[in-house]
Amino acid sequence: MAVLAPDLLYRDDAFYSGLAVEFNESTGRIARVAHRLELDAHDAVPLPGRALMPGFVNAHSHAFQRLIRGRTQWRPADTAVANFWSWREAMYSAALNLSPEDVYDVSRWCFIEMLRAGITTVGEFHYLHNAPDGRPYTDRAELARRVIGAAQDAGIRICLLNTCYAAGGIGQPLSHEQRRFDTGDVDTYVTMTEGLAADVVGQARVSVGIAPHSVRAVPREWIGMLHAFAATRDLPFHMHVSEQLAEVDACVGRFGLRPVELLDDEGVLDERFTGVHATHINDREVVMLAIGGGTVCACPTTERDLGDGFLRGADLLRAGAGIALGTDSQTMLDMFEEARLVEYNERLRRMQRVLLTRGAGDVLEVAPTLLRMATSAGARSLRVPAGALEEGALADFIGIDLDHPALAGWTAATLPAMLAFSAAPDVVSDVWVGGRNVVANGLHGRQEEGMRAFNAVAGRASGPGTHSAF
Repeated sequence: MAVLAPDLLYRDDAFYSGLAVEFNESTGRIARVAHRLELDAHDAVPLPGRALMPGFVNAHSHAFQRLIRGRTQWRPADTAVANFWSWREAMYSAALNLSPEDVYDVSRWCFIEMLRAGITTVGEFHYLHNAPDGRPYTDRAELARRVIGAAQDAGIRICLLNTCYAAGGIGQPLSHEQRRFDTGDVDTYVTMTEGLAADVVGQARVSVGIAPHSVRAVPREWIGMLHAFAATRDLPFHMHVSEQLAEVDACVGRFGLRPVELLDDEGVLDERFTGVHATHINDREVVMLAIGGGTVCACPTTERDLGDGFLRGADLLRAGAGIALGTDSQTMLDMFEEARLVEYNERLRRMQRVLLTRGAGDVLEVAPTLLRMATSAGARSLRVPAGALEEGALADFIGIDLDHPALAGWTAATLPAMLAFSAAPDVVSDVWVGGRNVVANGLHGRQEEGMRAFNAVAGRASGPGTHSAF
């Protein structure tokens, strides 16, 4: 057993002094959280100047898109509008030029950057499957295995959300630019995913989930079949949902139903379901998502970057739906920012303050709600026993530097709000995954090597011209 004894420890939505966490190094699980005097603490590791809290859970990521950071913030002078669909073309260009080795290097760096930002678990929504010419690799899961290997080498916990992608739009074939995404027919996809799931059985830091990309990218009749497959294996089931109005309009035009209505009709809105984005849902769909017991994964930094729209955060929480967070396109890797934007966007929409509250009695606070979105809600979405410092949970923690200038003046009472509303990722000083210390004093052991490899891929991706995009 090992014991960590910080100055403060976060549990039950508040920071407390005098507590320590004991964990089993062989199982990577928390054994007890108790007052340090109650623990056999002669071998305890003191963490002076540190607060300990659960690691962040990033429920939605496309790691390869880290490569396009900074490369899409322009448009041709003769083009009147840049939007999600024009951004998507640049993303396709990046996807078409990556070798398996490149996928590993880009993913590993993205995961190292996540760890340094306090993310201990990532839900990797993986849809890059085929060779650059569109032909499947001999092992159809070649690139998925590269991403898993990158996560293992970085030290992050990963749920590989293997993505089914078979159409270029509702009733449309895949475009030539989407050739690397094609998973073939539903049986081929299931076989590939079964193989991945079998391979990771017993691996402490790797799991697998089912992810039909969206109602526009898989035939309707596959959705229920894939959900049934997820249920038999007790796997999470994730989909992009209603990110763009064009998707909603196309779904209504073809089926007479909005996307969430269609998913409800197919019987997939249950506790294992996570709908990503959901920026264009109506009142009825809010209730449907809540009644089913599912989760909505908001990715606010990506949604603002792409001009997607606002999450109806207050309405979803009031109805009883869960909200998790994701970094999606890796515009930035900052779970504090993802969390605070859910509240701030509501403030802008409603012209009010302090909306997403938790608590009882005389005071209602926002920070506990936001920190739960970044931790336990994401863990629930990925069906991973993490996101809280409690007995039996995974020993995934982050250390907060209480001497960081951004936190000057903290008290145990104000620290949650300081983190939720004012902190940047560099307040995270230390990271443990399964009890293993993978970031110490802000440094990851493989970050220099990982950055060099990533920069080499990025250098090859750059073409001539100031605004060349791959």
